[in-house]
Amino acid sequence: MSENRTTPPAEGQEKDVLLVLDKQQGKVSAVKGFDKEGNLQTVPPIQGGEFMQVDRNGDIISNLVANFYRKFQDTEGLALFRCKASEVERNAKAIEDNHRNPTPEGDKQTEALRVPKPNNPESKQGYRFDPAKIDWESLKKVGITANTLKNTKDFDRVMRGYKSRNTYTVSGTVGGFYLRPTDVKLSFYQAKDGTIVPKLHGVQMDEKLLQRPYNGHEFSKQEQGNLQHIGNLGSVAQITDPKSGEQIPVFISRDRHTHELEYMRADKWKCPDSVCGVKVSPEQKAAFEAGKAVRMENLQFKDGTRRSAYLQVSAVERGLEFLPRAAVQALQQGQQPTQQVAGVKDGQGVEFNGHVQPGAQGKSPDKVQPKDVIPAAESRTQVAVNTEGKTNEATKQTKEPLKQGQDKPTAKQKEKQDKTLKADKPKKSRGMKM
Repeated sequence: MSENRTTPPAEGQEKDVLLVLDKQQGKVSAVKGFDKEGNLQTVPPIQGGEFMQVDRNGDIISNLVANFYRKFQDTEGLALFRCKASEVERNAKAIEDNHRNPTPEGDKQTEALRVPKPNNPESKQGYRFDPAKIDWESLKKVGITANTLKNTKDFDRVMRGYKSRNTYTVSGTVGGFYLRPTDVKLSFYQAKDGTIVPKLHGVQMDEKLLQRPYNGHEFSKQEQGNLQHIGNLGSVAQITDPKSGEQIPVFISRDRHTHELEYMRADKWKCPDSVCGVKVSPEQKAAFEAGKAVRMENLQFKDGTRRSAYLQVSAVERGLEFLPRAAVQALQQGQQPTQQVAGVKDGQGVEFNGHVQPGAQGKSPDKVQPKDVIPAAESRTQVAVNTEGKTNEATKQTKEPLKQGQDKPTAKQKEKQDKTLKADKPKKSRGMKM
């Protein structure tokens, strides 16, 4: 036995070892401890291993379990057990075997070892945030309530620390400022003083976002196309950590609704052993870990059907995601030459140039509709303003349609806008003379 392993305790003094079952992977690990950031450290459950041991009846294990469920945002995929250190290997195998092939006898044995979740609402749901500590009254003023989130099935998601999947239209007065109607996603974060603060993720209209460095990483043309049309970078990038300043490997994704860029550390993510009942091969694992999209066959879905699908690591979803149809079409198109079109008219009848979307490739030019065309870079702002009614800082006061390739008001239009704003601005009262 090596020196760093624990020695068997004297009879009557044996302590418990904690075991963690990863339900998705079907593997049991033993708890070694926690690192400086509070992350769980595990080791294989081999007899005589270097395990963290706790008194069976002490307060330490109660506090540890409570902290465990508070630390991990979504513990639905994890189960915690405890057993004698001398029985760790046998019990770990029994838990794994029963997870793969449940039996009444196996269920009885594992339930006797299971550590129950603390009996409080936060940990019961695997929540990171306590709903009772959120200022719902302030959120209500802009149009979001707890029931709003529950109706869209986003409540559990945001309470666990994720960004909402749906967008919500918000408006109203916040902190003395008027918020005009806009679509946002919602998330929460904990401030330094302990308060839970809502964060509104608005739709970004920055057309040059992908052309600028992102935490020190400059996107290639291929990467820009991947983020815009698929949603994920398609590779692992090195960026400068905004907090520590060190270089870290990350997956980068673009939110398909808000266009916001997000990253997730690639060296912290672990690829699952199976997806929807299908084992992930070593080659598929390597592709996922490199940020690539992978087609998996014969997946078993909850509705009982079996079908194929493309999956890829998403920083937005914090793990593997099923690529939507438009992303798959863009992926399958790959490096094929795109069908260019010119002279298509936007919502204001102004012509613009672009290329045909993957799903409309092959249409004859006379049958291509504006909705089938992705605007060229120089026409994106024009189409966004003229067709979709969107604005950015430069075009928010524009009342006239933008001309072909125009991305901001002309000097003459700007002068006209300024005169209109000045005429509409109420004069300040000088007060009453005494």
